[in-house]
Amino acid sequence: MEFGKKYWNPTVKKLVIAALCALILYHTFRFILPLVFPFVIAGIIVVIYYPFLRRTLEQTRLWNGNAKKFLLTAAVILFYVGILVLLVLLGSYLFGQGRSILLNFPFYQAKILCLVKNCCGRLDGFLQMEEGACYGYMEELFGTAWSDSMTGMLPKVTGYSVRMARSIFQILFSVIVMVIATFFMVQDYDDIRNNTIQSEIGRSVCRVLSKSKDTLRIYIRAQALIMLLDGILCTIAFFIIHQPYAFVLGPVVAIVDALPILGSGLVLIPYILYLLLGRKVWQAGVLFLSYVGCLVIRQIIEPRMIGNQIGIKPLYTVISMYVGFKLFGIPGFLLGPIGMIIGKEVVEK
Repeated sequence: MEFGKKYWNPTVKKLVIAALCALILYHTFRFILPLVFPFVIAGIIVVIYYPFLRRTLEQTRLWNGNAKKFLLTAAVILFYVGILVLLVLLGSYLFGQGRSILLNFPFYQAKILCLVKNCCGRLDGFLQMEEGACYGYMEELFGTAWSDSMTGMLPKVTGYSVRMARSIFQILFSVIVMVIATFFMVQDYDDIRNNTIQSEIGRSVCRVLSKSKDTLRIYIRAQALIMLLDGILCTIAFFIIHQPYAFVLGPVVAIVDALPILGSGLVLIPYILYLLLGRKVWQAGVLFLSYVGCLVIRQIIEPRMIGNQIGIKPLYTVISMYVGFKLFGIPGFLLGPIGMIIGKEVVEK
């Protein structure tokens, strides 16, 4: 008995709870979440949207009786119509930018070839080789790789097309289920909430989720602010160097900046090297300053908003993102921190 008390201390208890929580979260994210994902998204929308509607319209006569159901239905329709309009506007803009890139592709291809020839020419002189030797070797190497890729491209394209069609159908079906679930959940929100808090398990889950929601809100707000400031900074930098796709590349850098380790450098550093090879020093300097600015923004905002307010160090966030990516792929960048936040609340409960 004394042996058990000696080794079963609060630290060991927390470690065991943390291990069990990690195991449960892993199986939940791996096997259960894909099955209920549309309902989870619908639930998040309802949990955020319903209290806003209640605060706004509770004092009016429309909130009582049958009028309430029509009002909630109209509110959900308005919400999804707004989302659809935004997606159409964003899609049309991106389609226009993509079309412009395709139309100007021969021009960009010629510029890249010219840059490669110049670099190969300098390398020939540095290595004291015959003029054109490096470029000839690269041309032969890439020509062979291109012919090999074209040979096996048709079967791959066919396979990708089938998988893409299947994925598009699954996404559309999930979106339809999510919209339908939103209508039903918003109508029965009060009943679902009351039934949940009547059981002890439901109250415990609600307490953990409530604390996790507050913590997650701070985390998402911090990341959104960092992405917004990075996007504005990089868009201005691309605009200064007269990059025609500044309003696309700026947000792309902001999104990539959320990735651990490399961050915004994944886009900016290759672009800076490209400009330096083309002897565009001041343009490279502008992008380098924007890259430093992105690092400074993250170093200032992340510790203050995440570390100080929710007690999670940025290092743990990076670790959770990396582990989430290794376990779940790209969605793991978000699932990792979410799992860490939920686990923290369970262990400290």
